[in-house]
Amino acid sequence: MMITIQVLQVPSVVPEAYWDLFLSSVSDERRAQAARFIHQADAYRSVLGEVLTRVTLSELTGLPRKELSFSRNAYGKPRLVQNPKISFNVSHSGDWIALISGGTAELGVDMEKIAPIDLQIAVRFFSTQENTYLSAQPADQQLNTFYRLWTLKESYIKAIGMGLSMPLNSFAILPHAHQHGKHDWRCNQDGQIVRHRFYTHSLDEQHMLAACAVEGELPAQPEVVTLESLCAELT
Repeated sequence: MMITIQVLQVPSVVPEAYWDLFLSSVSDERRAQAARFIHQADAYRSVLGEVLTRVTLSELTGLPRKELSFSRNAYGKPRLVQNPKISFNVSHSGDWIALISGGTAELGVDMEKIAPIDLQIAVRFFSTQENTYLSAQPADQQLNTFYRLWTLKESYIKAIGMGLSMPLNSFAILPHAHQHGKHDWRCNQDGQIVRHRFYTHSLDEQHMLAACAVEGELPAQPEVVTLESLCAELT
């Protein structure tokens, strides 16, 4: 089964007719959660993330969207109750939602909105090797490099299903070589290169995306899903 990465850009305002349809397509818990958000943008991301997940997993499994139910492991990683072997992971930040799915090997995805920060935070969360790499980058590229490393690391701990219970500075993800003009990113943990594969991509000037797969080929580009196409799947 092919691994896919889908991305959906969330508009500032979702048309009311669309929103009603999306709300009717998620769980009661998700609707209740959406109603509690102070900012509507948070409700949009939460609900649309579940809608995209339900539509995609329904296509993968052949099960009706509304019959799908989810559980979480001890660290919060979601599983499909009806078929726990189907691997998927979702992330959202800023204007984008990302979903990785396909195959049975573990997958992870992370999306972050790029915002100015004190790069000294890297000393606390990154490994010595990663901090050396970050410091060696040109000053105007260090912020993007920070978010690239951060999302790669998050995608890895989400793939292995341990969440932030695993210290971010306990492993290093660094570029290994250039292949066809792109870095081949590799993870070193406890002195060993892990077999996981990585993908990293700037969706736009303000958002960084990364994905991780235990095995299988990650796509060269994400598939862009529109609000209209998602709505069409539900009608």
